Amino acid sequence: QEPTPDTGDYFKAEWIIPVDRIPPRESLRLYGGSDYAVTKGGGDYTVHAVIGLDADGNPWLVDLWRKQAASDEWVSSFCDLVRKWKPIGWAEEPGTITASMGPLLNRRQRERKAYVPRTLFPTRGDKAIRAQSIRGRMALEGLYIPIHAAWYADLRSELLSFPAGKHDDQVDALGLVGQLLDQMQAGTKPKPVAPVRRDRWD
Repeated sequence: QEPTPDTGDYFKAEWIIPVDRIPPRESLRLYGGSDYAVTKGGGDYTVHAVIGLDADGNPWLVDLWRKQAASDEWVSSFCDLVRKWKPIGWAEEPGTITASMGPLLNRRQRERKAYVPRTLFPTRGDKAIRAQSIRGRMALEGLYIPIHAAWYADLRSELLSFPAGKHDDQVDALGLVGQLLDQMQAGTKPKPVAPVRRDRWD
């Protein structure tokens, strides 16, 4: 077993903010990102991450899917997340997997009515450089993560171990969403309900 650092190097422990619950979906602007892999039961993980910005610009990690899965399974899980959260945009990285799986993704999206525009972010620099957008946002705003989620412990361990840890697929997915966040707007605060005024004849 490899112990998780207490403080972290690239990502600091104080930037990870555990919460019991997330805000209502309608108060967040939701976006997603994916780091794809194709080997079932071994190798790299495929990771889908969904992040929402609240009215103050705080990022909330509302959902995450991570598995060493064959392409048909992670395509299905992608559609599940899109239908569940209805994000405004989705980030991907160009490469042979994206190019080869693009037609299948497009077809499954239409079949399942899982509509979301997918944006490619060109590969630049190493993994640390590509994760800089989400790192900078976490340093300023933190990242709110539901502590009771089944994936919380593994994600926290990977963040605090990066870039020296065994796996970095979740960081890659968050890094892609971070690049998309640079183009986003915050969520909206609920409008106050105006009191109903009734006319009186007297």
